[in-house]
Amino acid sequence: MSGFVQQAITRAGLAPVLAARRAGEMETVRATATTWGAADLLVLGAVADMLRVEDSGDVVRIHETPDVRDVTWVDVAQGTSELDVLRAVAVARVAAGKNARIGIDWSRYGLELAQVALGFGASELCGAITRKSGLPIYEDEKKKVKGQGMVELRAIKKREIAALVTHAGRNPVFVEDETPHGERPVAQEVAGV
Repeated sequence: MSGFVQQAITRAGLAPVLAARRAGEMETVRATATTWGAADLLVLGAVADMLRVEDSGDVVRIHETPDVRDVTWVDVAQGTSELDVLRAVAVARVAAGKNARIGIDWSRYGLELAQVALGFGASELCGAITRKSGLPIYEDEKKKVKGQGMVELRAIKKREIAALVTHAGRNPVFVEDETPHGERPVAQEVAGV
């Protein structure tokens, strides 16, 4: 962490929160949430991103459904500003315990905001693989791509999503969400695109 960031964290009063979170003193962290939850968004985001690195590293798991065990999906009221969504992601990361999985649904907030949320503590993304219009892409649907022949449209879209994650400095891992009969979905990692 640079000296500038460390000074900003100290000035914002977040150094004790960061120390308590790293020490696993979650009662202390949660008890002070009202004071640090309104801190400068960029400083709060820096703290959340540091904790994300410590908690999950640079891997971003990408799901097609938010019905996955052990992921806290950020959910804010409709009409809330994008800055409030980023704050909610950062607060969820800081308030969660070590190794928490914090996610955002791009079909609700947009791919661009989901990409930015990766810098505010998100480690999971989800959303339907659709066309830009929001219409579904069918399993066998293909498109002719110059120099590649007929390519599955879902594969093209997954490459676009993977590129967004990579440009955010993270490593994308697509996860196949399977639901055993009568149970909540279990995530299984599948080869990236």
